[in-house]
Amino acid sequence: MECLILVAMWLFGFLGFILFIPHKEWRKGFLAFLMFQAIVWLCDMPSFQFGLLSAPVRVLPKATDLPLTINYFFYPVLFSIFYVNKRAKGSLWSRITYFFVWVSIITLFDVVIERFTDLLEYGLLSWWGMWIYIWLLFFVSQVCCNWFFKDKALFRAEIWGTK
Repeated sequence: MECLILVAMWLFGFLGFILFIPHKEWRKGFLAFLMFQAIVWLCDMPSFQFGLLSAPVRVLPKATDLPLTINYFFYPVLFSIFYVNKRAKGSLWSRITYFFVWVSIITLFDVVIERFTDLLEYGLLSWWGMWIYIWLLFFVSQVCCNWFFKDKALFRAEIWGTK
């Protein structure tokens, strides 16, 4: 069962990147993918060090399958899809709703994996702590991507609330 979940995440990740990111936006999507990976890596070090998250240690290679799949492939692909398809010129409430829906769905997926499989254990973190953690990852990655692309419409819309 666990191997099927991991294979499905890899398959849906590749298909999601190809199908939900327009071909002309692949460069932006790939940068968002790499940015999210970097932020996750920086945040995972203290999370695992202080016992907030843990991946059960089992016989290799299973001990590393889930962290590699979720943290360094599947969630970065989901962030890429989120980032490329977001609208800078929508109303503030629609952008906030879009952001929180993405974060909530990913947190729900993570909670289901933690509860019903042996792939992940939260340690000291609860479901709402994971929601805050994923919110932080998405927010910081989004700010870094906006800074990198220096899209004036995004900065005006997000900082000053104008279009």
